[in-house]
Amino acid sequence: MEWSAPGYTEVRQLGAGGSGRVVLAVHDGTGVRVAVKYLTDRDPELLARFRDEARLLAGLRDEHIARIWEYLQAPEGAAIVMELVNGVSLRALLREHGSTGPEAALVVLKGSLLGLERAHGAGLVHRDYKPENVIVRDDGVSKLVDFGIAVRQGVAHEASGTPPYMAPEQWSGGPASPATDVYAATAVFFECLTGHRPYRSTEPSVLGYQHLHAPIPVQDAPEPVRGLLVRGLAKDPAERPASAGAFVAELERVAAGAYGEEWEERGRRRLAALVALLAFLLPTPQSPPPVGATTLFRTVLDAMRGNARRLLVGAGTAVVAAGVAGYVLASSQQPPRTRLDIVAATPPATTAAGGLLPSEEPTPTASTSAGLPPDATLPPETSPPPTTSPPTTAPPSTRPPTTPPPTTAPPTTQPPSTAPPTTQPPTTPPPTTQPPTTPPPVTGVSGVQVGGLTVNADSLAEGRVTVTTTGTGPVTAVASFGVGGAVVHTERVTLRGDTSYAHAFSHRLGESACGKRVTLTVTTTPPAAGGAASATASVPPCPAGVTGLKVSLSVAEPPGRAVQARISVGTGGPGPVALTAAFAVDGRGVGSRSAELSGETSYTRTFRHAFARRPCGSTVSVTVRAGGEEAVARAGVTCPPAVRQVTISRAALTARGAVVAVVRVVTANDAEVRLSVAVRLSGETVRTQEVTLAGQTAYTRTVSVPLPEAPCGTEWGVTAASDPAAANGTATAGGRTSDCQPTEPAEETGQIR
Repeated sequence: MEWSAPGYTEVRQLGAGGSGRVVLAVHDGTGVRVAVKYLTDRDPELLARFRDEARLLAGLRDEHIARIWEYLQAPEGAAIVMELVNGVSLRALLREHGSTGPEAALVVLKGSLLGLERAHGAGLVHRDYKPENVIVRDDGVSKLVDFGIAVRQGVAHEASGTPPYMAPEQWSGGPASPATDVYAATAVFFECLTGHRPYRSTEPSVLGYQHLHAPIPVQDAPEPVRGLLVRGLAKDPAERPASAGAFVAELERVAAGAYGEEWEERGRRRLAALVALLAFLLPTPQSPPPVGATTLFRTVLDAMRGNARRLLVGAGTAVVAAGVAGYVLASSQQPPRTRLDIVAATPPATTAAGGLLPSEEPTPTASTSAGLPPDATLPPETSPPPTTSPPTTAPPSTRPPTTPPPTTAPPTTQPPSTAPPTTQPPTTPPPTTQPPTTPPPVTGVSGVQVGGLTVNADSLAEGRVTVTTTGTGPVTAVASFGVGGAVVHTERVTLRGDTSYAHAFSHRLGESACGKRVTLTVTTTPPAAGGAASATASVPPCPAGVTGLKVSLSVAEPPGRAVQARISVGTGGPGPVALTAAFAVDGRGVGSRSAELSGETSYTRTFRHAFARRPCGSTVSVTVRAGGEEAVARAGVTCPPAVRQVTISRAALTARGAVVAVVRVVTANDAEVRLSVAVRLSGETVRTQEVTLAGQTAYTRTVSVPLPEAPCGTEWGVTAASDPAAANGTATAGGRTSDCQPTEPAEETGQIR
């Protein structure tokens, strides 16, 4: 079975690769959903890189970088617990849709540059920015999620990266710098604009040549942004923007000049729409929007208002209500192939002020336009036949006359005219025929919904609220943010002029929200049919900042095999802090220990590591990391040799005049020992020979020491001594040279001398 991080329950797998996998999981203590990135490959080099990635991410807090909550390591594996970004990778968007459009591409580039700027400010270079490492959320905001091969600025490393996005200096073996990341981000920007990479060879040597020498194919991109491509993809790092932040300033100037001040909002909406088309890839898919709140409904209804405005003058509110009701109903069903138009009523004749004629009622017919094609237009206004006077010879008019037309009736007190005399001026309607004045209906709230409440790494809580109403009159929405059951912020907004509204509420909570449940509650005036609506989100405990980190290292007395690291940690709060200690011998890693600190602001921990054999003569080190801080301690391991016994088992003087001694040395360990053999004649040392012994605990050596010519009958001796001295001191042996032969007397010759 695969190892699972303790304290987390796996929901489902989000992705997998050759060396690891990523899963959606739930933190058992708080119910917070997280992404857990597992390393399944046991390669020590990969493990070290994985641990370095966790350390680097732990120190980066930015709304454009996925936040790390915890690093876990055990003999069975290692895992990074990260913020769950509810979105899809930029690679998936490009694969599905090709280009994103210039405004959306500018939004992606700006967000990536801001995240890279934060990393550069911390002294890091990403080195592997690419679409796979960017997640676009369902609200159009993008985040960086992988810093697997990031390095410290100014530290030499071998070339590494993804070839289609590698800067020229990476191909030529030059050092990586912030300009290297600017190049990669611009290459991805080019791909968002055009749907393809700047250089597309599949042969590595050719691709490298293109990045180093080929002209930038700016002709494939929209003209307004070509200058940004020339700057960001410059072959010489010195010709690129001085920093990612400086490039953002250039980008904003170009974008506003080419696409207007609202370019960023439109770009985010475009990205959100592209993500919505891939909603099945979201880790936590969003619920569908409420009835009547679709963009399609608002767009079509707005378009129809212009056509229907002249029709509805004086037609009464019933027609408007019928049209809106028909559209609300239609929006909750499968959309028809053709657009549904508002049902038309035949308009009555109007007065100059736009009201009804005296004694006339609006009489809607069964009619007409519901079956018309979408591009049909309504007939022009006509006046019905008058009911208060006989037909006249005057031509029909679309507006009632302000004075009666002439008629053919005999003369009376009035001048001759074609109309019978009237008792009232035609411009004054009879009191008895004036229709009653109906006050406009009060707008009610038919529904309110809160969705997508999130709290990002900077403690910014954001929630999207949808309100649907029964009319276009004003309604008030009040949003209240609560932390741990207490209201911390209230915001009020008035909505009018539509029947469906989408509004975003946000509030920066600060550190007070760490480890607590955040609630967004929305009420309306007048009250919604279903009452108030709310959404909640749980915030993981915030990692506490480390204010002090110290470590000391001690080595056990020989023949002990253990070393011990004593660590002191000071923090700015009681939040969780991950503590790791890595032991090494002469720079080579030999083991690590870790602990989770929480609940206090001062900690003392002791980590111990035992070696299989005492590393005599080596340097042992321990590197401690906590909350982005690092401390190192070192100690040398000495092994004083212990010699138990030195003996000479045999010693003799050869006929050739050499002393041969067989010496045996017994030690307590395998440390180096110096053996010295000295030869004496008549009590004086005349020759010495030394031998180095190491790697064993018992030695037998035969030592031959040539002597100068020794007189007969001379005492000789040999002494064996060790450094360090043996427990029995020294060993000696000796003898005498052959006795002198007697001298024969001189032969007598008889002569006297």
